[in-house]
Amino acid sequence: MLELKNITKEYRTGDQVVQALKGINLKFRSNEFVSILGQSGSGKTTLLNIIGGLDRYTEGDLLINDRSTKEYKDRDWDTYRNHSVGFIFQSYNLIPHQSVLSNVELALTLSGVSKDERRERAREVLEKVGLKDHVTKRPSQLSGGQMQRVAIARALINDPEILLADEPTGALDSETSLQIMALLQEIASDRLVIMVTHNPQLAEDYSTRIIKVLDGEIISDSNPATEIEIRDSKILKNDKTFMSFFTALSLSFNNLLTKKGRTLLTAFAGSIGIIGIALIMSLSNGVQNYIARIEEDTLSSYPLTIEESTLDMGMIMGALMGVNMEELDE
Repeated sequence: MLELKNITKEYRTGDQVVQALKGINLKFRSNEFVSILGQSGSGKTTLLNIIGGLDRYTEGDLLINDRSTKEYKDRDWDTYRNHSVGFIFQSYNLIPHQSVLSNVELALTLSGVSKDERRERAREVLEKVGLKDHVTKRPSQLSGGQMQRVAIARALINDPEILLADEPTGALDSETSLQIMALLQEIASDRLVIMVTHNPQLAEDYSTRIIKVLDGEIISDSNPATEIEIRDSKILKNDKTFMSFFTALSLSFNNLLTKKGRTLLTAFAGSIGIIGIALIMSLSNGVQNYIARIEEDTLSSYPLTIEESTLDMGMIMGALMGVNMEELDE
């Protein structure tokens, strides 16, 4: 299903090289709740980003269904991220001017799903995470726990085989954190959930597997997957990423309407620029025409005559010899 072979990741800042990951080897089952524990700067978020295709490894290999991702092109990575992986971020990353329903269904726009089907699937997944009565609200009208539920619903809308959560309870209180963890535990019953966290107690209470990372290396794995367990596990749907022209146009138009002040100012500034360029071009064209008319009038008053004559070398030689004789007489 999903396997990391000797993965290393280096970051270069000038002449310095920082090695975030040092030879990571991991195998994952198709359905388990994995918690990655480690201090800040230990490389756990970098590891999560590489698994999700958000970052590229320096050396090693990431195998998906026994296929090396070294062969992946941009379109392959887009398909993987859009159909096989769901992301849950600590900061939620919700669009503030869109409703809860619009935030969730937005993840389906690249899948070529019709509007009616997007709405229906978004309502179903919001009901699953307990937000059935909040579909028309905006993120600013929700609590932290509710916003995290929206983020989870958005991650689940494409029915991904892998759910990646980066500190999903980091900005939540204790009671809300337990609710979110219980929800993630339920989700992990039929898919792979990989969570990065600083909280060892939550990991111990809810995870089926705990991986500890220190200075870019794995120091312990409570329940490593065997070759037999992952042999028949398959992920990665073959659906292609697609957004229709009318869907893109509709999203753009809605974005313009939600930012009316910005749109008007941008249109006004653009109009001034266009009018200014038109005036300059008109003035330049007028000056050029004026100069052309002056030249034409001047040449008509003082006409130039061009005559054709032959060159007589004998006359030229005689003139030159006459000049030389005059100089000798003097």
